[in-house]
Amino acid sequence: MKAFSLVTAVLLGLASAVAPAAAGGDKPQIAGTWRIAALATSGGALVDLDLALAARTEVVVDRHGLWMASAGCNRLRGTLEQDGLDLKVSDKVMATRMACEGVAGDLERRFLKFFPAAVKVDGMPQRLLLRDGAGAAVVLLVGK
Repeated sequence: MKAFSLVTAVLLGLASAVAPAAAGGDKPQIAGTWRIAALATSGGALVDLDLALAARTEVVVDRHGLWMASAGCNRLRGTLEQDGLDLKVSDKVMATRMACEGVAGDLERRFLKFFPAAVKVDGMPQRLLLRDGAGAAVVLLVGK
């Protein structure tokens, strides 16, 4: 019986971890300063970033829906709209044009593919999980 209670407690804890950030129906707010903690791969799996690489990332979203980001190489800029839990991220992005090789280049290419694909946001304090149209997790942002 204790094992069942422990499993139930763990499952309830996980369920609350993916619930929206605030009680009372408030929506998680994407406006703020974030770092990229995990990002989808071309195979569709959400993979944690190396801590040193994640520390060099930054995504800043202002209250007007303008975002700026750096995944360790170029500076990126675009727009988004949030309506409750729904997101619309423009796939039109302005970027500097430095040649990005290796891990930083791969991270930037994946971010440019998966961030605009985000259409839903799940959140809790200091964490946002962005999902695509199929419900797959594509980006995990954590407060910086």
